[in-house]
Parts: sequence; C-alpha cells; structure tokens
Amino acid sequence: EFAAVYTKVVKQTLGSNQPYPKRESGKLIESFNIVIENQNGNDVIVIKAEPYYKFVDKGVSGTIRKYNTPYSYKVKKPPIQAIINWVQLKGKPEESVFPIRNKIFRFGIAPTNFIGNALKEVDRLRKTGIFEDSISKDIIDMAKKTFKVK
Repeated sequence: EFAAVYTKVVKQTLGSNQPYPKRESGKLIESFNIVIENQNGNDVIVIKAEPYYKFVDKGVSGTIRKYNTPYSYKVKKPPIQAIINWVQLKGKPEESVFPIRNKIFRFGIAPTNFIGNALKEVDRLRKTGIFEDSISKDIIDMAKKTFKVK
C-alpha cells in the first residue's frame, strides 16, 4: 500500500508545487510510479519515471546561480529539444528558445523537493492513523534513507 499511496501523494505534490506546478505536459506526473522490489534479498524502493525527474526534484545549478544539488550546468547547455517542446506547449514564440536555454544555463533550475515533500506528507498522514498499520514507520524510514530526506 505504501507504494500506491506515495505515488498518489507525489503526483499531487507535482501538480500543486507552488509557485510553479510541474504539470506542463503531464508527462512526468503520468510516468511517476513507486514500486518496492526485492533486490538480492532486500526490499528497496524504486522510482519509475521520466529520467529528468531528478532534475525537477533536486534542481540544477547554473553557471551563475547555484543550488544545493548534485546537478549543474558547466559546459553543456540544456537539451534544445526539451525547450522547443516546452515553448510549443506554452504557445511562446519560436525565437524565445535560445534565450530561455541560455537563461536556464546561467541561472539553473530551482529544486522543487517534491519527493521529500511527498514523503513528509505520507509520514504525516501515517501519524494521524489514516493508514492503520499498513504503512509502518520502518517503510517511511527506508524511504527517507533511500531518497536522502531528513
């Protein structure tokens, strides 16, 4: 049950992440799924999602603005096709692609921390007794360790 509840809360968090909800195309929200797999005799929490979820969650430092994240732009700029797709989705003029790309390269992408925020919400709900004992403190602790959430 933890995986299903956590997936639902993550999707809600992504869709309501203020001030910039991460639901432009809905692709990330639709792709997001948490599963618990047994690997070498140990249960582990695995995120199945679009590969860029890490950058949305942890952010990316630019060449000028830095964030507390393992990801950064140094030489290689953001992928042009992703920006073209976003510009088309938003109905912005085509000539805005390169200025947007350069701005992201210099100023980065602010972290949303949606994975940790959702985990904190699931833990809060667990403490209210809403899940009875189906979501234990142990699984919350395992998720916090996996996702490095304090």
